[in-house]
Amino acid sequence: MELQQGYGPVPEAEGSGRSDSAAAPRRAMPSEQLLEGARELVILHDGCEYVLHLTRQNKLILTK
Repeated sequence: MELQQGYGPVPEAEGSGRSDSAAAPRRAMPSEQLLEGARELVILHDGCEYVLHLTRQNKLILTK
Protein backbone atom coordinates (compact mmCIF):
# COMPACT_ATOMS: atom_id res chain seq x y z
CA MET A 1 0.00 0.00 0.00
CA GLU A 2 1.32 3.43 -0.97
CA LEU A 3 1.60 6.11 1.73
CA GLN A 4 0.40 9.60 0.98
CA GLN A 5 2.37 12.10 3.02
CA GLY A 6 0.26 13.69 5.74
CA TYR A 7 -2.89 11.70 4.97
CA GLY A 8 -2.10 8.06 5.69
CA PRO A 9 -2.44 5.14 3.27
CA VAL A 10 -3.86 5.60 -0.21
CA PRO A 11 -6.52 2.96 -0.97
CA GLU A 12 -5.69 0.42 -3.65
CA ALA A 13 -7.63 0.83 -6.91
CA GLU A 14 -7.96 -2.94 -7.23
CA GLY A 15 -11.39 -4.28 -6.30
CA SER A 16 -12.79 -0.81 -5.65
CA GLY A 17 -15.47 -1.17 -8.30
CA ARG A 18 -13.97 1.57 -10.45
CA SER A 19 -13.51 1.39 -14.21
CA ASP A 20 -10.27 0.11 -15.76
CA SER A 21 -9.07 3.66 -16.40
CA ALA A 22 -8.94 4.25 -12.62
CA ALA A 23 -6.48 1.35 -12.33
CA ALA A 24 -3.90 3.17 -14.49
CA PRO A 25 -0.72 4.26 -12.71
CA ARG A 26 -0.99 7.55 -10.82
CA ARG A 27 0.77 10.53 -12.35
CA ALA A 28 2.64 13.15 -10.33
CA MET A 29 3.16 16.77 -11.28
CA PRO A 30 4.64 19.58 -9.18
CA SER A 31 2.03 22.15 -8.16
CA GLU A 32 4.35 24.88 -9.46
CA GLN A 33 4.04 23.38 -12.92
CA LEU A 34 0.23 23.34 -12.69
CA LEU A 35 -0.09 26.88 -11.31
CA GLU A 36 2.68 28.42 -13.47
CA GLY A 37 3.26 31.26 -10.97
CA ALA A 38 -0.45 31.98 -10.40
CA ARG A 39 -2.27 31.49 -7.08
CA GLU A 40 -5.39 29.98 -8.69
CA LEU A 41 -6.12 27.45 -11.42
CA VAL A 42 -9.56 26.77 -12.91
CA ILE A 43 -10.18 23.09 -13.63
CA LEU A 44 -13.06 22.14 -15.92
CA HIS A 45 -14.60 18.77 -15.08
CA ASP A 46 -17.89 17.29 -16.25
CA GLY A 47 -19.31 20.69 -17.15
CA CYS A 48 -18.37 22.30 -13.81
CA GLU A 49 -15.61 24.71 -12.82
CA TYR A 50 -13.38 23.91 -9.87
CA VAL A 51 -10.77 26.34 -8.56
CA LEU A 52 -7.47 25.18 -7.09
CA HIS A 53 -6.27 27.89 -4.68
CA LEU A 54 -2.79 28.30 -3.22
CA THR A 55 -3.16 29.83 0.26
CA ARG A 56 -0.82 32.20 2.10
CA GLN A 57 0.20 29.19 4.24
CA ASN A 58 1.27 27.39 1.03
CA LYS A 59 -1.64 24.91 1.20
CA LEU A 60 -3.85 23.85 -1.71
CA ILE A 61 -7.65 24.10 -1.55
CA LEU A 62 -10.00 22.83 -4.27
CA THR A 63 -13.44 24.48 -4.39
CA LYS A 64 -16.43 24.14 -6.70
